[in-house]
Amino acid sequence: MDNKNSSQRMRRRRRKKKPFRKFLKLVLILSIFLGIGAISYGGFLAYKVKTAADDSYSELEREKSDLRETKVELGEDPVNILMMGVESYKDSPGHSDALILLSVNPKTKETVMLSIPRDTRTYLPIIERKDKIGHSYAYGKKGNKEEATIEAVEELLDVPIDYYVRTNFTGFQEIVDEVGGITVDVPFKFSQVSIESKTIYYQKGPMKMNGIEALTYAQMRKADKRGDFGRQERQQQVIQAIADEALSIKSFAKAGNIIETLGDNVQTNITLKEMFAFRNFYKELTQGNIERLNLKGEDEYIDNIYYYVPYDDSIEEISTELKRVLEIEEDTQSGESNTNEMN
Repeated sequence: MDNKNSSQRMRRRRRKKKPFRKFLKLVLILSIFLGIGAISYGGFLAYKVKTAADDSYSELEREKSDLRETKVELGEDPVNILMMGVESYKDSPGHSDALILLSVNPKTKETVMLSIPRDTRTYLPIIERKDKIGHSYAYGKKGNKEEATIEAVEELLDVPIDYYVRTNFTGFQEIVDEVGGITVDVPFKFSQVSIESKTIYYQKGPMKMNGIEALTYAQMRKADKRGDFGRQERQQQVIQAIADEALSIKSFAKAGNIIETLGDNVQTNITLKEMFAFRNFYKELTQGNIERLNLKGEDEYIDNIYYYVPYDDSIEEISTELKRVLEIEEDTQSGESNTNEMN
């Protein structure tokens, strides 16, 4: 009798333990699947990064700038990056509506930003005559229009362009939306009609903007008393805000979407390795003050066509400052030879 009761108690204890054991098994299985899922998603994200980088990567015909003695590498050496915002419509060769030169020195942690007005009159090597710098993209040969713009900027400023990043307005808008919008400090109150034919109202002070609002804000010129200079500063504001938001993203899903958008709308000769190297020291660079340069000049009509004609001394001053950041020694040979001739 006692043996029978004892056996029943043992069976009851075993039955009581089974639900807990099942729960442990379920947790273990879920953990394994979640672990595999995380690893798989991490691998999938890495694949998306690689695919997007491959899609957007496009080498220039030249291996390095003619103004460089040796090739430089982003993340290790002081470099110049030319950012092009290209406006292109159907049956149009396109033109560079926005040109921003970013000079970065990872050693000194210096960053200099210069916007070049699209109507700047300068010598364009691609056509061997002077014209608006924004037209250089249109004159470039199909498949490598960026090269023509890079050559024009080098001709204007006498500094090497090592890297370029080209995007279209659709990509600009989509990237802002993918990062969840950006916050920009609006300098004054104004309204502007967007490319979607809707009037957008901007209030002075910090304003959260979506893609179309940011694009319209960066493009506006007529309502700004400072004209193209004000427009250039707003473009710089927006670019820095996008970079800050993109680099602060911690969500895998968002990161994946941003990467896809970049791959679809951006073209660059920056490699994946260099992108990661730049990301690593970007925060250090932006902790210091970004020096913003202005290309000074005057409005002029030549053959009834409007141009922005930069002053020679402003070009020289900017060129000297960029060379200092890039650690490029000034060429004094021409000055010495002129002195000898005078003597």
